[in-house]
Amino acid sequence: MSTRDKPFYKTKWFNFSLGIIITLGCLWWAFQQMLIDDDGTKKSAAEVFAKISAAFCKADYRSLPVMWACLAAFYWLKVIRWKMLLEPLGKFRPMRELFPATIIGFAFNNVLPAHLGEFVRVFVFSRQTGLPRTAVLTSIVLERVFDVIAILTFLALGLFLVDRAELDPIYVQTAWVLAGCVCTGLIGAAVYLIWTKPVLAMADKVLTLLPFVPEGLRGKIMGILETAAGGLESLRSPRLLSGILATSFVQWMLNGLTIHLALWAFGIDVPLAVSAIVLGVTAIGVTVPASPGYFGIIQGCFLLVLNLFGADREVVFAASIYYHMLQWVPVTMIGMLFFSRAGLKIADIQEEAAE
Repeated sequence: MSTRDKPFYKTKWFNFSLGIIITLGCLWWAFQQMLIDDDGTKKSAAEVFAKISAAFCKADYRSLPVMWACLAAFYWLKVIRWKMLLEPLGKFRPMRELFPATIIGFAFNNVLPAHLGEFVRVFVFSRQTGLPRTAVLTSIVLERVFDVIAILTFLALGLFLVDRAELDPIYVQTAWVLAGCVCTGLIGAAVYLIWTKPVLAMADKVLTLLPFVPEGLRGKIMGILETAAGGLESLRSPRLLSGILATSFVQWMLNGLTIHLALWAFGIDVPLAVSAIVLGVTAIGVTVPASPGYFGIIQGCFLLVLNLFGADREVVFAASIYYHMLQWVPVTMIGMLFFSRAGLKIADIQEEAAE
């Protein structure tokens, strides 16, 4: 299908425009929050920017090497987990064969809209190894499933452990809902893993009975489910499953620690439970189709959570930029360096994205 034949909402310009609108909306909301003090007094824009600048001047940058160490460990664990997920397809060396595709994918997530970096990662790795793209994509989908489990777990724990008196009861109820989602997801994955053939047969029968599902779509859905079943082979091994779960939780614990250090560097003294809530809300927030690099989304998520705990809004905004750029700059630079060394061209990526 040519670009001209595509519906407008499927074009890259629509996705990019939608992302820009969401990003600008988040930044506008954050700015409006900073214009008003807790007592209702309105400030000028100059005062807001002066307070943000002062926050950067007073920040404790001794946190920088520790945060970068956490970031390096985060990506090292990510490639170790990917190695375990890919083990049914072959033995791969984490740093030599998996890290380049991983960091290239995340770099392109920082510069392309709609999380297209994930498809860049699939393209780069399948091109280097000759593996089918569907199989590689399945492993990345499984990654996201384990990420969601870990993120929701930390978010639920944060909501449970934080001082309940400071929170509206709706947030405590949210913790129970999230805990239920994690348990439901784990049970569903276990059922699919243990009784794969009966589940596939049931899904096929249900799709056949639904009159509004065309035959072609039914075939595509069943193809995805069957491919996913093959990708689940790594989960049948207790050793691999425990390793995948452990690396998932440690990865996001390190990310939460990075957030906590960023807040500490700017003098925002909150319990680790609050940092866990910021982690969960931010990780969920960046799934929204924003402009490349998640600008505005991360700042809005930090303010959304820390407003509840009385933190200075301008300082929170500054801390969110510190946390954001500490990751965005090195990941983008290193990823683009590996991309250029791989002998690939932007045209290759554009062609792959279109496909």
